[in-house]
Parts: sequence; C-alpha cells; structure tokens
Amino acid sequence: MLDVDRSQGTKDTYQRELRVLVLPFFENFTIREVTVGRIELFLRQQRATSYTRAKHSRTILGMILAFAVRREIIPRNPMKETSRMKKPPHTPKALTPDQIAAIRLAASEWRTEEGRMGPRSDGQVRDIIEVMLGTATRIGEVLAIRQCDVDLDADPPRVNISGTLVVHNKAGVHRQEPPKTHESNRVIGMPPFAVEVIRQRLARLDPDETEHLLFYSRVGTPLAPYNVRRTFREVLRNAGLEGLNITPHSFRRTGATLLANELGMQAAADMLGHTSTSTTKAHYAEPDRTVKSEPAEVMQRLAPPI
Repeated sequence: MLDVDRSQGTKDTYQRELRVLVLPFFENFTIREVTVGRIELFLRQQRATSYTRAKHSRTILGMILAFAVRREIIPRNPMKETSRMKKPPHTPKALTPDQIAAIRLAASEWRTEEGRMGPRSDGQVRDIIEVMLGTATRIGEVLAIRQCDVDLDADPPRVNISGTLVVHNKAGVHRQEPPKTHESNRVIGMPPFAVEVIRQRLARLDPDETEHLLFYSRVGTPLAPYNVRRTFREVLRNAGLEGLNITPHSFRRTGATLLANELGMQAAADMLGHTSTSTTKAHYAEPDRTVKSEPAEVMQRLAPPI
C-alpha cells in the first residue's frame, strides 16, 4: 500500500491531493504493483472527469514513484513509460449577466430563510463574490487582503494584492507573500460596487489592527479557501447553476473578458498580474465573437466602381 508520509516527504501541500486523487485508486496496491497499465487506466479515468485533475494526479504519482526509485524500492519509474497527455482544446468562458445575477441573488439569500436550524449566514461569501468580481483576483488573493492593503482615499480607491492564503497540514491556513508569483504583486483600482463592500468590511475592524484580514472566521482566523469553495458550490446549487463548471475562478475569467473586450488584452493581463498577454488570451479572456461594423466599412473600399 502506498505510504502517504513516506512518498510525501516534506511537500505538505501535496498531501491532501494525494489522499483525494491518487490513493482511492491505488490504496490496495503495493508500490511494485503500480504498473504502466494500471497508471494508464487511472489517468484515463481521471481525464474523463477533468484534464486538470488528471494532470495533478500524474504529477503527484510521478513524485511518489521517483521517490521509490531513489530509495531503490523499484528499479524504474513506470510513469516515464506512459502515454503523453494531450491537452484538450479549451476556450475560456466568462459568466453571462444572467448567471452573475443568479449567483448574486443566491449568495444574498444563502442561509437567511426563516426557521433555519444552525448559524445564519454572516454575508461573507456574498461579499467575497463582489470583491472577486470587482478585482478579478484569485480566491486565495481576495482572502488575503488586509486592512493595510486598502486605500479608499485614493482616486480611484485601490487595493494592494501582495499575498495569498495557503493551507499546510501542520500549520493550517496562513497568509503567504507574494501571491502566486512575484509578478502577481499588483495594485488594483476598484469599481464603486467593490469599494462599498470593502468599506462595510473595514467598518467592522479596529483601525489600529492594520494587519487584520478583511475576511475571517467567527473566531478571527483566516478563512480556508476550500471551505469558501464548498459554500460557493452550495450557492451555485441554490442558483440552479450546478454542473456548469462554474468556480470562483470564473469571476476572474469574467473580469478578464470584459477588460480585454473593452480596453484590450494588455489591460486584462495587467489587472490579472500576468507577465504576458498569451496566458490571459489562452486561459482567461473569452473571445469576442460579436460582429463588428468597422471591418465591413473598410472592406467596402473593394466595391466595384459605380
């Protein structure tokens, strides 16, 4: 049976994915029974669910097998004999106005019904959605915003994206600098609807606690991103949007699409913290397929003389 701790080594961040993605398939096999054929079957099953899921699974299992080779438990890494995974064609998809409206309504009504057992909603997920829509940030980035990162007196009001929340099994949830990469550090001007939400969040904090997060648990600790995602899935179910491959990252794609269409791909890349527009175009901005009048006007120059 695969050993979680031994194959994991010091990479705590992979341990949860190892348990969730890899062990359910291989937990009854010894390391020597993880053959090329079984890996191929495993990856096909994962890919049927999600290419990204299969890619993560391949990486984690490859790390385990490489560790076993270094410890001379197995003579070779069977992962190297498996077929290459071809990435399926992908077109970024932004949320429609109707979908955004449905999500907003479901988030505002989540756990607010009369007679409901258990704690009522504190409105944080609703507010997180608004800030993500207004800033096109990753979920870890928005949860890492502190009081000192916000400047509402600037014109326009702005937020400094300088960290993200990460989860380590031994240390729990904590804020890490920088965000995903050093290039992800950026200052974002915010639209009024996001500013108003942040203003209300700041009103709940002691002004002297400059390092305090805007979003936090009932006991003042950082919110775990996976708990927010779980609540978001419940909101989607209540909105009638379950099964449509909508995640918190969809707000980021929606913002990127709007910016790319209105201000150009470079503006979208700058907002998202990308070093080039290629990543923004390939993974975030949905192509604008609306018919433009300008090309037709230009092509009219080729009309036959009257």
